[in-house]
Formats: sequence, C-alpha cells, structure tokens
Amino acid sequence: MQTFKTDKKIFWTNELKSWFWTFAFTALLYFGFKQFLSLTTDGIFVGVIIILLIKLADTLTQYHLVEIQIDAQNNQLTFVLNSIMSGEKIKKYELEQATSKLIYKSGMRKYLSSPFTLNIFLKSKDIFRITNRYGFSLATLTSIENAINLKDSYTSTQ
Repeated sequence: MQTFKTDKKIFWTNELKSWFWTFAFTALLYFGFKQFLSLTTDGIFVGVIIILLIKLADTLTQYHLVEIQIDAQNNQLTFVLNSIMSGEKIKKYELEQATSKLIYKSGMRKYLSSPFTLNIFLKSKDIFRITNRYGFSLATLTSIENAINLKDSYTSTQ
C-alpha cells in the first residue's frame, strides 16, 4: 500500500497566504468604500467583520485532505479528510474506478490559484481536485498520478 501525506509546512504556508489575501481584500474594500461612498464607518466595519467571520467559519468547518492511500492489492483508493470542528472522515473508492490527470497552469492563472492541480475522476461522478493548497508538493502529486495510472497498466497486462 502506498500512502501519501500532506506536508504540514506547505499547508500552513498556503493557509497563511489565504488569510493574508483575505485581509488585503477586506482592507481594500474598507478603504475603497470609506473614500468613495458615503457609507458610515460603522456600516463598513460590520461588513469587514462579516467577511472575516465567514473566512474563519470556512477555515474551521471545511474538510482538508491530509492523506491518500492507494492499495493496489485490495483495489482501494482511500482519502483521509480532516476538519478542525468535525474531526476525521474517510472516503473509500475502488481503485479501478479512478482516473487521474495532472494539470499545469500557466500565465496569470498560476498566480491566481495553484500552478498545478491533480484531478482524480471517480465513476461515482466525484472529482477530487488536489492542489498544493492542501500541502501536497508537485512531486507528491506526480507520484499519486503515476500510482493511479500504473494500476491501469497493471490490470491491462493480466
């Protein structure tokens, strides 16, 4: 069985970047509304607090992918998800149902979101989009894609 875990350093770095961009966006809105619209400071401040509370709720309740297990012998693909508020959740799929594709983004798109995304397509119409936001490096995502695609060549030779 192959196990791929997130790098917590990459995950927390990306989480801090996300919070930084949220603060920057909120500050831009605050000063923009304050300068150009005749809203009261209290009304703008309430909007800023709401944006930050939504971000906090999203951070606390959202499930984050922390581990992927590929067991070719038992034909299982397992995703281990974790949430600060809800705890751990495990999703299991048959490995033969999964296909994957690693997508590289270029130009401005790679700066706006992750420069690479691993899409894992499952027959049950689920799609897992895994980026470095979760803490997976490009090398790890490439290894995951190779392991999933290797099962195709292994089953076709038998």
